[in-house]
Amino acid sequence: MTQPLSWGILGTGMIARKFAVELRHTSRGALVVSGSRRQETADAFAAEHGGRGVAGYAALLDDPEVDAVYNSLPNGLHAEWSIKAMEAGKHVLCEKPMACNAAEAKTMFDAAERTGQLLVEAFMYRTLPAVKTLIEMVRGGALGQVKLIRSNFSFAREALGSDARYQAAQAGGGLMDVGCYCVNLTRAVMASEPTDTACFAHLHEHGVDDYAAGVMRFGDNTLATFTCGMTVANNWTTYIAGDDGEIAINDPWLGDGTFTLDKDGETQTVGAKADTPVYALEAEAFAEAVAGATPWITREDTLGNMRVLDKLREQAGVPVPA
Repeated sequence: MTQPLSWGILGTGMIARKFAVELRHTSRGALVVSGSRRQETADAFAAEHGGRGVAGYAALLDDPEVDAVYNSLPNGLHAEWSIKAMEAGKHVLCEKPMACNAAEAKTMFDAAERTGQLLVEAFMYRTLPAVKTLIEMVRGGALGQVKLIRSNFSFAREALGSDARYQAAQAGGGLMDVGCYCVNLTRAVMASEPTDTACFAHLHEHGVDDYAAGVMRFGDNTLATFTCGMTVANNWTTYIAGDDGEIAINDPWLGDGTFTLDKDGETQTVGAKADTPVYALEAEAFAEAVAGATPWITREDTLGNMRVLDKLREQAGVPVPA
């Protein structure tokens, strides 16, 4: 039996709130401590979501009740506090993207190996049954030779200077915030790394990319395109087309648990719904990985994704923090 984990959450922002809310829907984990820079913020978060609030991230890592840490801090703080958490004897689920660059991500995994703690990148959507089924079908040849993939993920939100997404020093920008999902899904479907990439981006006045478009080529037969952004809303549907048919999934990131398969002149709706919300599924998958299961996002997957993101940002003229 998978033992339930006692969770500590670093940060009290939007994603931390989502994780805390949905963690209530699983018996395999419970929130015990939340850490913020200010005691008042930590106390308010705890009053709403349970557990205790502590001032300062170090105080959370020192808490003996915490088994696992969910690192929801800005990208630029992922490496520092994930490594400190592992050195304090905590397993770490770190929000995507794992780090500012691939070299930094490798340093984090080296720390995991050194300390014997589990480190997993929190691509929660990969725990969705529909996404897992889709990947298995494509890899299993349901579409024949995959030729074209189109993926999109963007949102429109006010550009606040205090938002880490708009800070170059925090590895902000649309490519890192949501483009990373498109890259990850495409690589997962192909079960390989792109052999060539190209990317163009619009630079926001704050110095990061606020929207971008990219191309990835996989060998001689498969081309993949994606769009992403933080100041423009678009359709999130991903299309995967091959010799024998096409799959369309309206929202692979938070979707309704279905996708369509067009093949042989017929359209089939494939259902793989989950009764558990996605962040609870992620917490369950993490608990299983702590117990010995292979993580749903492996070290190799994370490092591969980070290397592609490094290259795309370089090609688009987007700053990559050293």
